[in-house]
Amino acid sequence: MKTIVIGGSGYTGRHVVDACLRNDHEVTVVGRSQPTNLPKEVIFRYGDASALTHDQWLLTLEGNEALVFAAGVDSRAQVPPPSNAFFQRHNVDAVRRMMSAACEVGITSAVIHGSYNVALHRQRPEMKLLERHPYISSRADQAAQARSVAGSDCSVAVLEIPYVFGRTPGRPNQFEYMIPWLSGTINLPLMAPPGGTAVVSASAIGVATCAALTARLDGDFPVTQANLTWTELVSRLAKLAGHPRPGEIRHLPARLFQRFMQFNGYRDRMRGVDSGLDHKYYSELYTSEMFTPVCLPELGIDDSDLNDALRETVSGTT
Repeated sequence: MKTIVIGGSGYTGRHVVDACLRNDHEVTVVGRSQPTNLPKEVIFRYGDASALTHDQWLLTLEGNEALVFAAGVDSRAQVPPPSNAFFQRHNVDAVRRMMSAACEVGITSAVIHGSYNVALHRQRPEMKLLERHPYISSRADQAAQARSVAGSDCSVAVLEIPYVFGRTPGRPNQFEYMIPWLSGTINLPLMAPPGGTAVVSASAIGVATCAALTARLDGDFPVTQANLTWTELVSRLAKLAGHPRPGEIRHLPARLFQRFMQFNGYRDRMRGVDSGLDHKYYSELYTSEMFTPVCLPELGIDDSDLNDALRETVSGTT
């Protein structure tokens, strides 16, 4: 299968490339700058997904059978408010143009890397996540737009990705700043709020993506290896980081932690920054159980590499 991965040198996209190569795909990667972390057999093409026109997408995608979009932006983006237009441009408009061109060139299988916040919205509509958070709304619109233009000849699987652990060659560790705390090298106690989150390894995302492409899966698929409380997650990471007392976790009351998140949101507003999440409301979700179905059989994943991914995250090894 000839597969093109948009964002294939990124944190999750690079693992998609590895999984596809293991399954004998011919892989092309599209990115904004020349990567140094791709295997020699991978073809690289320059391209900014948010800027490519329809005609440019046609030229970029021509000759491929399958497509992966792993180039969306998330709530770590810090842009001037309001952020709606930013997320619309990068997560929605880019995917609509891409999928329109994909159908014209005969691509029959597509996978979009999305967010588990959309799965949480389906589970808890009363929290109005789409109405209150531009980032989450953009992910839901992204999936809807992809399907609206795909037609019946191209499958569209949206992988709803939670917190991701593990390392990617040539990419920075997004949790690097937490290692001194988790390892106990700074004098700050281990703490956790109530609630918890779904988690997955970067390599499992690669496996799930390749499985979805091959099977031409259609629909929304949470890609989760485990659901952990924040206390469980902090304790496991601290133990792997070498903390002398990884089981001693101070429990933060939900209301206290929510106020802390709300203060951070207020500080961002004072700095003229918008992440696409309204912490006045997202703090309530964050201190609840943000759990999604584990190891869906159609995605071909289990939890066997999760502990290794957690260890890589806090040790800095690749």
